[in-house]
Amino acid sequence: MLSANFGELRIDHFHSGLDIKTQGVTGKEVVAAANGYIYRISVSPGGFGKALYVSHPSGYSTVYGHLDRFTPEIEEYVKSQQYEKKSFLVTLFPAKEKFPVKQGELISYSGNSCSSGGPHLRFEIRKSECDVTGNHLVFDFGPGDNIVPIMTTMWIYTFINH
Repeated sequence: MLSANFGELRIDHFHSGLDIKTQGVTGKEVVAAANGYIYRISVSPGGFGKALYVSHPSGYSTVYGHLDRFTPEIEEYVKSQQYEKKSFLVTLFPAKEKFPVKQGELISYSGNSCSSGGPHLRFEIRKSECDVTGNHLVFDFGPGDNIVPIMTTMWIYTFINH
């Protein structure tokens, strides 16, 4: 399910999100994790490519990155802003009431925008007040892992101090 986990060590930083596999395809439905509103929309040839940022009443926000496209209403808004600004690259901050979302509501479609290395969804949970990524593993993401591990091999190494 994951192609990269929260906290993985990278060349110059720790990975601050979850990269969710999409079976090698683009266009999977992406839904809002909780009620809130879209407060930022970003389209860039770098970073998260096409991305949505949703603020939630809980004090957290969620980020959805490397998207293929947005829902038609959001896509139309973005395109009009790109033409108005005469730029593909835009960072937009729509009014709070422009794009309210409900938990489970379709907000976009997964993709491979930017230099993502393959189709997937980048998902982050941030503390809204400081925009700092929190540990995703403290949140309940539904059914847990209930597969009992089976040990097939064990190695024991001894260390001798001289």
